[in-house]
Amino acid sequence: MKIHTIIKMLLLILVTGLCSCGDVAEMDDFKDFTVSGEINYSEKVDSLKIFSGKNRAKIQGIVDADPKITEFRVYWESKKDSVVVPITRSIGVDTLEVIISDLPENIYNFEILTFDDQGNSSVPVSATGEVYGDRYQATLFNRPVIANNLIEDSLVINYASMDLTSGVLGTQVSYTNTSDEIKEIYVPIDSAAVTILDFKSSTTYKYRTLFKPEKTAIDTFYTAYSNLKPIPKPLLLNASLPFATSARSGRWGTLSDWITNDNAKTHGNPAVGGFDNNGGRDAMGLESWGSPLIRNGKIYQVVEVQPATYTLNIDLSNGNKLAETGTRVYAVVSKGDGLPDIDDIITSTDVLAYKRISATGNIIVDFTSEENKPVSVGIVTDFTVDQSYWKILKLDIVVK
Repeated sequence: MKIHTIIKMLLLILVTGLCSCGDVAEMDDFKDFTVSGEINYSEKVDSLKIFSGKNRAKIQGIVDADPKITEFRVYWESKKDSVVVPITRSIGVDTLEVIISDLPENIYNFEILTFDDQGNSSVPVSATGEVYGDRYQATLFNRPVIANNLIEDSLVINYASMDLTSGVLGTQVSYTNTSDEIKEIYVPIDSAAVTILDFKSSTTYKYRTLFKPEKTAIDTFYTAYSNLKPIPKPLLLNASLPFATSARSGRWGTLSDWITNDNAKTHGNPAVGGFDNNGGRDAMGLESWGSPLIRNGKIYQVVEVQPATYTLNIDLSNGNKLAETGTRVYAVVSKGDGLPDIDDIITSTDVLAYKRISATGNIIVDFTSEENKPVSVGIVTDFTVDQSYWKILKLDIVVK
């Protein structure tokens, strides 16, 4: 019995010894694996942002805990390219920032790591950003100008709308003022027009349009300058409500600043015509309602035009029997001083443009001048049917 007990004790001691030796060996192996001690990481970058630019990008992030950080590194193109940026840490939060230039236009994945003075790195942090260049630039175009009117020293520029997703910001305009100074103004994209009150006549101005591909982009893209010479707007005098008169006879009158022939003067004694105050509105108008019929009644003004294309706009508020055979009303633009008779309007070589008015509404007459010259602008009327009339609230000429 004692012999069996001794044998069991010896076996137990032997097994315990073998196990102890295995534990020691394993511990030695672990120490060999971690020979440099516990693994240390520097603080990683927080709030990482990528700001796009023109063939460049700005990388920005913050650190606020690790005072031992001495540099950060930015990698891109699968770590084929990189940049190292030294850091001088402060006590609090520091912003890490670098602009990487000479980047081809593309989308990039940037990876950022920080390092301390022992060479310990942080966990990598990555973000994607787009770099813009010639391809984006080629898609940009100057904001279209739809009107370019000069009245004495006042230049009014009207712009077309644009697709805001293109990144368009606005327009820079550079012009010469009446004191021979070069001035520059900025017209934001949400402004449909701009008025320059001191524009020097007979000069040109230039403009370009600004874009940012992204709201946070660090660079602004510009179109090439376009040069324009404003065309003086022909100014029609006394051309909207309330129309002024040079003579009156009750509700009827003759318009100031307009040339009205005797055929259009069919009311009162002495006769007047071309003005009608019926309904309390001082409008331009002709009527043959219980009064003499009108044959070749003409009302017009003479204005100076330059080589350009123009639009005559007429707001005809109401009228009667305009479409009937015995009623003919034409808006006419003709060379020189005077309008042709109604039977000659269609065939006259002096007529630059005409439109027969057969209904109320906005009447549009486009015409082009090839030279500096005077033209007559107005209305020719034939009322051979009783109770015919028309009334105009406004006339205007703009440069197209």
